[in-house]
Amino acid sequence: MKIQVSLIPEEGRRLQYTLEGDWYREMLQKGGAIEFRIRPAEVSVAIHKVLDAVTLDIQVETALDLGCGRCLEPFELPVRGGFRYTLVPSRGPEEQKEELSDEDISFGYYQDDLIDLDALVFEQILLQVPMKPLCAETCRGLCTQCGANLNAGSCGCKPGAVDSRLDALRNFKAKKQT
Repeated sequence: MKIQVSLIPEEGRRLQYTLEGDWYREMLQKGGAIEFRIRPAEVSVAIHKVLDAVTLDIQVETALDLGCGRCLEPFELPVRGGFRYTLVPSRGPEEQKEELSDEDISFGYYQDDLIDLDALVFEQILLQVPMKPLCAETCRGLCTQCGANLNAGSCGCKPGAVDSRLDALRNFKAKKQT
């Protein structure tokens, strides 16, 4: 959803809408290959404008379909969050900074009198994706020898067994340099 800044009334504006389907796929193609699916996202926005500055208070509720980083099984990660952005008109490329401060995280720019709410919502959802998503904190993962899912039950492999290709490293000791 795009908002035209010049049409925001003095008293502000409230919006509620649902993002459905593959609305985020276009943004994913720009950033690389991250594999997950976003369920329909319920978005609530309060918009306030003072001169050219626009403040957005956004609430998002959705879920992500991810693969577990230990057992590789698919699972659903609920995402709920609120965030605030303050946007001002872009004045050119000189605004680009190399290092961001804490205040810069919620500050941004809009161009051509338009604000793309979907891009801001996607950014916040993406920030909720953990570095190593887990289906549960107690996930036991896969057996390092046979690859069986240890959450489903134990496998027949001996604990502590080492791959025979690594036997040469068993007695290896690094010499301490002084």
